[in-house]
Amino acid sequence: MLPGLIALFTALAAASPPGTVPLTPPAEPWQLRYEGRFRRHGRPAAGVWTAETVGCPACGGQAGPWTVTCDWRRLSLGCPCGVVTDEHGLAFSEVWLLLPDL
Repeated sequence: MLPGLIALFTALAAASPPGTVPLTPPAEPWQLRYEGRFRRHGRPAAGVWTAETVGCPACGGQAGPWTVTCDWRRLSLGCPCGVVTDEHGLAFSEVWLLLPDL
């Protein structure tokens, strides 16, 4: 099953040959403000879950308001102090589930 999934995602991520229709439609980047905390979840061992509040790498702020920017390849968090980072370790779903409807 894994080789089939790898082939599928490779085909979806590949650039279309010139003169053909792309497999996936173009997606517009988006940006919005989020007032609140982001939690990064982990599972270091069977039956063990961890949760850590994401903070700004510069000022340590955790409550936001965050400016969330997504270009569909990367999620960036902008802190009120001016620092923008994509090295927050959050999964796309950990951010997406908290955001209001776009």
